[in-house]
Amino acid sequence: MNKIEEDNKSVGNTSNSDNINENGKMEKKSRSTKKEMYNQEREEIIKELNEIIGLNENNKSVLLYDLETNKKVKENLKNNIEKIKKYYKYGTWGYFSNDIKKGMNNEISLLRAIYKNDNYDITSKRKIYERDGKKRLHIELFFYKK
Repeated sequence: MNKIEEDNKSVGNTSNSDNINENGKMEKKSRSTKKEMYNQEREEIIKELNEIIGLNENNKSVLLYDLETNKKVKENLKNNIEKIKKYYKYGTWGYFSNDIKKGMNNEISLLRAIYKNDNYDITSKRKIYERDGKKRLHIELFFYKK
């Protein structure tokens, strides 16, 4: 045996030897997703948002107008951008894009993306509501956990 062959021989346990299944084939180890790794932290973010928005067991809907005018929701989302980036896969979300048409810096689109990523169905319905003595057409958003 020459020197090169001796150097290429592996001694002991290699990283791939543990990944053999009962059929004798190699298995790939998959990396945990952010959804699996940060499940508890994501639930805390959703609970906090539910409290601010006013969603609970009895109330599953909120008016889009109320979300757009709620400064507390927007402030909370802006303050938690680093947490959101850490706990969610956000690459395709409009809030983080450079295009205004895709929703750049629109907190409501960020809010919707968070809920959709946590397996919520968000449906909308147009309803006429009376505010300040005037009847107006508003969009009501319904949040349903899958």
